[in-house]
Amino acid sequence: MKYCSKCQMKIQNQLQFCPLCGQSLEVLNADEHRDYPECFAKRRRYSLRKLLIFFAIVIIFFSLMSGVFHHVDWSLVAIISVITIYLTTSAILGVRVRRNIGPNLLMQVVGISSIALMIDLFFGYQGWALELILPLTLAVGTMVITVTIALDSKQFTDLVIYQLIFGLIGILLLILIYFRFIVLHQFAVFGSYYTILTCVGLFFFADRQMVHELKKKFHY
Repeated sequence: MKYCSKCQMKIQNQLQFCPLCGQSLEVLNADEHRDYPECFAKRRRYSLRKLLIFFAIVIIFFSLMSGVFHHVDWSLVAIISVITIYLTTSAILGVRVRRNIGPNLLMQVVGISSIALMIDLFFGYQGWALELILPLTLAVGTMVITVTIALDSKQFTDLVIYQLIFGLIGILLLILIYFRFIVLHQFAVFGSYYTILTCVGLFFFADRQMVHELKKKFHY
């Protein structure tokens, strides 16, 4: 009989490695029994996600207390809180989401644009967040998706949803331009047109297999 010290299980066959964990098996003598684990205590592990969330809570709590007791400008408190949430979420997505970069890209576009807009409002609204930062981050995110799909077409079905979201943000930019919320509209027009045309191009040049996989994903 053989025994896996990692899984703490007896194995009654001629295998050399544990079928569960792959570790080398020990050979037990006929008079040797291990019906129970030798040690019940396991080393406690603290995940990176929990540490990041804990530090984010500490920073946000300190900012709120500064606003209450030290009369710090609440706009500054809001900016610090948003930046903390953005950095924490980006770090968690960067660690957990490795194969599909779509959620991370969406977080970068929305997070950077939101922080820029809050800073713009804090120092007196000049419009540079909507006129420059949002269109450029949107264009960069779209470019990353396009290059990723071009290099690996298998990621089409994973990334096309986020490209559609970018396309909707591009349409929102055109609406803001139409209602004159954006005055210097050169970058905004470029970012919105580039994003929308990329959405159209992805479906126009996609082969039948990609479109079929997309229909299955939407249960269409």
